[in-house]
Amino acid sequence: MKLTTKSSLDFTRLEIIICIVILFIYVNNLFLDIMKIDAAQYASISLEMLQNHSYLQVYDLQKDYLDKPPLLFWLSSLSLNAFGICNFAYKIGAFLFLLFSLYAIYKFTANYHNQRIAKNAVLLFATCQAFFLMSNDIRTDGILTSCVIISIWLITEYWNKNKIIYLFLAAVFTAFAMMAKGPIGIIAVLMPTGIHLMYQKQWKRIFNLSWLFFIFIVVVLLIPMTYGLYTQFDLHPEKIINGKLHQSGIYFYYWLQSFGRITGENVWDNGLPWHFFIGSISWDFFPWIFILYAGLFYQFKKITNTNNTQVPEIITLSGFILLFVLLSMSRYKLPHYIFVTLPFASIISAIYIDKLNSKKFLIWERIYFSLGILVAVLLIVYPVFFFTEINYLIYFLIVIQLFLLVKIKKLPINGIFRLIGYVIILNVFLSYVFYPKLLTYQADAIAGKWFYDNKPNDKVYFISEKSHLFNFYTKNSKHRSISIKDLDTIKSSCWLYTNEDNLHTIQKSKTILEKKAFVEYPITRLKLKFLLESKRQENLKYYYLLKIK
Repeated sequence: MKLTTKSSLDFTRLEIIICIVILFIYVNNLFLDIMKIDAAQYASISLEMLQNHSYLQVYDLQKDYLDKPPLLFWLSSLSLNAFGICNFAYKIGAFLFLLFSLYAIYKFTANYHNQRIAKNAVLLFATCQAFFLMSNDIRTDGILTSCVIISIWLITEYWNKNKIIYLFLAAVFTAFAMMAKGPIGIIAVLMPTGIHLMYQKQWKRIFNLSWLFFIFIVVVLLIPMTYGLYTQFDLHPEKIINGKLHQSGIYFYYWLQSFGRITGENVWDNGLPWHFFIGSISWDFFPWIFILYAGLFYQFKKITNTNNTQVPEIITLSGFILLFVLLSMSRYKLPHYIFVTLPFASIISAIYIDKLNSKKFLIWERIYFSLGILVAVLLIVYPVFFFTEINYLIYFLIVIQLFLLVKIKKLPINGIFRLIGYVIILNVFLSYVFYPKLLTYQADAIAGKWFYDNKPNDKVYFISEKSHLFNFYTKNSKHRSISIKDLDTIKSSCWLYTNEDNLHTIQKSKTILEKKAFVEYPITRLKLKFLLESKRQENLKYYYLLKIK
């Protein structure tokens, strides 16, 4: 017996309200401050690109930049130019790709399965923690993830409808994937689609000249970026880039940055074990990680059962497993690297949910009811032990969460929406309560906004180290940095931005006319001692804006 007999695209009023709540979380995330470290750097680079009008040669804090490809910088610099220098402008371009990826997931899944599975796959991806994070902490992974699933959908549309426009667009988004993150973009597209064709023994499609057209379009679109790398680095072997002389930009991008992390040629190695992503995906795909494990087991069982007919597609399973293994082989791992596998994970999970009868679904409902209790406990504990100042929104969320736990079974909410209902308040809390408070502990951002609002025409120097966030929020990418030893070279009144370590030295050598302090904590590396109100003060540092004579 299926979970519901109504039309797969029907929504009750409460389900529509849940969708609106999810949308409001996304929208609010677009206006939250940019977080250190990666997003802050990318926002600063985008600002510098806009102000220098250097779109093919990329610079970071006025120095040559050779790391990530330029698509995110291009998108953000264009939107900064259109909307002004603000959080929304930096984030909106990448977020639009994410929205398009939801459409691609729906269309791809509906083509191979049914509309009910397609709708659930979209809901699963749209409500996992990684998606909420990608709408807030904008990095290159959101664009990569979006472009990969969009390209795969367009390739399958080409197979089904035999219209060359779909293959052309697939090549465009594959090139975008490469311009977002590197060669992993084309690997993530062609590897699962190729395995699917081999699984179905569609040899004519494998050995088809249309792939030459596909590759040609990708190569043509990569020419501007490749030219920029060549003129900035390959024509200047005298430059020392990332501590290395004679660094080829083309070689770095097309080989060293991606494959070098597997072969060992790339020196980046953070020593994390091969199973690191098994742990990190538990949060990235929360709350659906348990369903994913069950879905993977179901998929393997179905494929290995010789009595079963051939599965409609193997793109999702091969895409998830092989990319997961490939990324796990890298010597340098960060949690967001695995995001590219999550559209596949969502489809695998949705297929499994669709096969559940009412009795088995009730078991999952009990599991998510338990997670809902944990969310309620977190909401209750938060204002007592963590951030204790009065915030009426947290009390409202506690009431809503308790109401859902008690009444959700009696509400007109069906299937996957009932599971979402148990846990969605968690992300309302994160977006509207927790992150806004947490972001006040980014000294560079708060100091930059204060300086722009109060002293926009004054001169400011960084002492020893520069700041991406300070540049972005002062809307000026050209602030200079000077050593503490060179303070005597400053002969006129100006501002200094410095940390606590340099404060006493400056006070001894300069007359301070005005001082502003800003609290600092590395918010991407949270620890319990910071979260606890009673222990927080001893774990904080301070940065200072000093006006000297």
